[in-house]
Parts: sequence; C-alpha cells; structure tokens
Amino acid sequence: MISKFDFFFSYSRSSYEGFSKHLIKDLSTYGIKLWVDIHNVPFGINVLEHLNEVLIETKESIGAILIISDSYFFKEWCQIEFQYFVNNNIPVFPILFQMTKKDIPMEYSFIKSLDRVTIHSINDDSYEYAINKILTVYIEKNKKKYNLTKIENTIFESLINSYIETQYKESNVISANNIGRYINYFYKTNKIVIPNFINVLINITEIKLQFYFNEMFTLTDLDVINLVGKTLIDCHTQNHECTLLSLK
Repeated sequence: MISKFDFFFSYSRSSYEGFSKHLIKDLSTYGIKLWVDIHNVPFGINVLEHLNEVLIETKESIGAILIISDSYFFKEWCQIEFQYFVNNNIPVFPILFQMTKKDIPMEYSFIKSLDRVTIHSINDDSYEYAINKILTVYIEKNKKKYNLTKIENTIFESLINSYIETQYKESNVISANNIGRYINYFYKTNKIVIPNFINVLINITEIKLQFYFNEMFTLTDLDVINLVGKTLIDCHTQNHECTLLSLK
C-alpha cells in the first residue's frame, strides 16, 4: 500500500491556532502532503475506525510530525497516535511547543534522546530550522525514490544538490540565486530534460519561484524561469516525457 500522505501530523487542539495551523500551511506550500485530522476526517464517519486505517497507512509514509505541547500527552487521541508510532517503529519528528525537555512526562522521557526542535513562537529562528529539517527528510526520501528512474542532469537533481550544499553551510533552504544559476546552466547547455512528470520537482520549483522571483531574480532569469515553469506544468498536465529543447 502506498501512503497518500508524506507525514502524519499529530497535535493537540490547544496548539492549533497559535502554532500548528501555521506550520501545516507552511509545510503544505512546499508540496508536502500532511494527514491532519481537522482537514482529512470525512464528515459522518466513525473517527476511531478511520484513525486506525490512517495509522496503518502511516507505516508507508515518511513518518510523523509531533507537536508536543503541555496538553499533548493528556489527550486521548494523541496518546493513541503516539503509542502506535512507538509500537510500530514509525519515524517521528518531535517539535516541543512552548515547553522544554524538562517538561516531558517521566513515562515519555525517551523523547529527550530523539532529534527534536524546541519552539516558543512561529517567529523564532527555530521555526524555520524545523521546517528545513523536515524538508531535508522529505527531499532525501523523494531523491531515493526518483533515483530508481535514473534521473540525471535535471532541475530536480540540481535543486536537491543545492539544498544539501546550503544545509552544510548552515544557510536556509535553496536560495533564489541557486535556482537561477542552475536553471540558467541547464538552459544554456540545452540539458533541461524532465523524464515524465515529477510532482516533487514541480512543487518545489513553483513554490520557490513564488517566494523569491519578485525580489531576487534578474529580468533575464525571470524570462527563462517563467518559461521553464510553464513547460513543467504542461509536462505535468500531459503526463508524458518532455524535453525543454525549445528554450534555446
């Protein structure tokens, strides 16, 4: 069974308005698919039965993002979800919201040894750091999957490489300059090839362009990138192999 989502998003309702809602929106803009109860539980069904089905499906996903607030371990649904993740060795990414590891209940103290991020506000630097870490896992997972198709010399591969390089330099997610540099390189060398449609590539590329092009791209970059973006969408829509040789 192939999971319909990338991450299960586990949280208590007390963290929703001030934090979880914003993180869900920000992660979704990168093309990351989250299962969130408030969005994905169909109306009029047995919630517990549906949750069990989704938890089983989580085994095939990348893992679970846990928003651990002071009420998390006191909520029945959160306890059910968390225990399932632990019992089934599902990778978890704990985010401590407005609490520290000292506040973790004794029976869950093993969380202290896990890779985690502590965030007090969406304005904290640690908020962007958490998004970057989740993106790293997401991209690496998809890189492994798409390597099976022997993708070489594509924007997707270059974006991955840029992303990994920037992480080692302790900078943020792929910069507009990286995107422009790579797209221009492939444009000039006539090597922009998209084997079939690649959802991850399109999602990342499109979002990065939306965030950055107004401020940071030169006019020449914009002309090229707009054309690349349009062709990528066309490839995605038509569902066939596509070579962007017409860009020359």
